[in-house]
This record gives sequence, structure tokens and C-alpha cells, in this order.
Amino acid sequence: MNDKSGATAPQPPRHSPPQDMPGALADPDEVAFGGLLARLDHMVGRRVAFRTALLRLEQPILSITFDDFPGSAEVPGARILEDHGARGTYYPASGLFGLTNSRWTVAGAEAVAELHRRGHEIGLHGHSHRPANLMHPRAFAADLAANRAALRRIVPGLVRENYAYPYGQCGLMQKRHVSGSVRTARSVQPGINAGRVDLDFIKAVEISARGLTEDNLEPWLDRAAAACGWLVLFTHDVAEAPSLYGTTPRVLSRIVGRAVERGFAVLPVGAALDRAGIA
Repeated sequence: MNDKSGATAPQPPRHSPPQDMPGALADPDEVAFGGLLARLDHMVGRRVAFRTALLRLEQPILSITFDDFPGSAEVPGARILEDHGARGTYYPASGLFGLTNSRWTVAGAEAVAELHRRGHEIGLHGHSHRPANLMHPRAFAADLAANRAALRRIVPGLVRENYAYPYGQCGLMQKRHVSGSVRTARSVQPGINAGRVDLDFIKAVEISARGLTEDNLEPWLDRAAAACGWLVLFTHDVAEAPSLYGTTPRVLSRIVGRAVERGFAVLPVGAALDRAGIA
């Protein structure tokens, strides 16, 4: 699945994780993704727009987002953003708090509260972190409600949260549900958000060795600047030896620093929507 830049969207995992390990977190590439019908549901869902908005910006915007999120996304990930006077958006899956796999340990409720206190945005990522297109629509709605309730107990002031699909997988009815219950939903489909955008399938580029790196950073910034668009990036862990799904502190700092130098506004997702005048 490629966009015009030649970048490849993260591919869904193919294997099933062990289900009988209390306190264990499945590795991302071991999560069951479903068969042909689930894939078709995602393909249809991502092409059907229930809400769109015309994005008009006076300057390009960069948003850095973190999925799940591993403890390293708080330290040093958040600190790197703060050092540049910026803040990010964190999408916690509340059912994963404190769980560990071979790649990372997911941060807990205390980290969520602390990030919010420091001005970072807290979004929704489902409670169980299951692909949306593998869940019955009613189960999906209940799972999203459980995620929202858990996070609002931690941060009582949360309202109109933004959402990110686990593994980037939607589904037609699940996408319809989020269109009426969240401010936006973020995908993992690479691209620049410009012109008329699907608010329930915001494009995003992964910061990782297989996605956005120092080598292709400038072309992505060039495209976003030329379109005066919104470049949304996502990653997971931030470590000197990151997983396939993460990046290093040096690369993250370089991305944010170059965006600032080039005149981008570096904003959380909600603040970017505010800047664009999107309710």
C-alpha cells in the first residue's frame, strides 16, 4: 500500500498471539489480523468518508503522535518535544497499562496524568487495542467507551478526544461510529493532509526505520510546505536501540528541530484542528 512518495504503509500482522499469558502484551507482529472479509471491510471503510473538512492553513503544521504508548515515549519522547517548545498527542490503550512484551513496557495511568499536566494531548486508542475491523460494531463501541471512561477517570477534564485506530485498521460500521463520537480518527496511511480531508481517516507517516527517517525527512517536509498542509507523524518507542515500530531520540529531535527551522507550527492534533478552524 504505497502513496505517491513511494512510502509504504505499515503492513498488518499475520499471526495470532498467545492468549493465556496474564500480564503479557502481544508483540505487534503477532496480533491476529483476520481474513479476507476483515481486509475488505477495512478497504471499504477507509474509502467511505462520513465527515470531511476543507483544510486551509496559513502555515504548515507538524503533529507528533505516540501510539499505545511505551514508557520511552514519555521519557525521552515528551522531553524532546518540550525542549523545542512543542507538545505531542498520546493515544493510550487503557487495557495495556503496565504490560510488557519483548519490545517495550506500556506506560501506566500515572504517565498519562503527568503528560496531560505538562500540556500534551491525551487521545483514545481503544481499551483492548484490537483491530477495529475484527470487532462487532457493538463490541467496538463498548471498547471505545471503556477507553474513554478509563482515561477520564485519570484526567477528568478530557472532552472531545481524538482517536487513533489500533494497527491503522478501520471498518465501515466502526468508522461510522467514530464519526459521531470522536473529534477525528487517525490512520497509518502515509500522506499529507491538505485540501479536503477525511476527518475519520487522517493520514499519518510512521517515524521508524521503515517509514520516516533522517534520509527522507526533507522530502516529506518539502511536500507539506508546498501544500501548506498538515503532516501527522506517529511512532511508538523512543530509544537508542528502538523496535521496528519506534525511533531514536536523535531522529525525533532532528525531525522536530527541522520543522521548527522551516517555519512549521508543531502542535498536538487537537491544537492543529483548532488552528485550521475545524470544530
